[in-house]
Amino acid sequence: MTSTPRRRVLIADNNADLVAVLSELIRMDGTLELAGHVATGAAALERVTHEPIDVLLLDLGLEDCHGFEVLDKLVKAGSATRVIVHTGHSSPELQAHAKRRGAAAYVVKTGDIEELLSVMRAV
Repeated sequence: MTSTPRRRVLIADNNADLVAVLSELIRMDGTLELAGHVATGAAALERVTHEPIDVLLLDLGLEDCHGFEVLDKLVKAGSATRVIVHTGHSSPELQAHAKRRGAAAYVVKTGDIEELLSVMRAV
């Protein structure tokens, strides 16, 4: 029986409490593997460029730049990493904007962890 490799997830968010919770949930999920977390766009780009990262869980409010800058650079570089914008902004316009810029998904930080895990498994 061949097992499916777990999807490597990198969290890019500067909220330490949220990162701790998300990290634990990803570790507990049998289909996902935590690649780690970063708090800056520069660190996210560095990790995605030099490591096999399947999913980048990207907050828009990073310490050094807007998350859309990271998304734009990944798209321009032709990165295979799937980006999930994970933000507190529930604006339909912002969601559509993220998709147009190349995000694979847009999930609002509502506390619905099962929805987020489902999206990470699906993208």
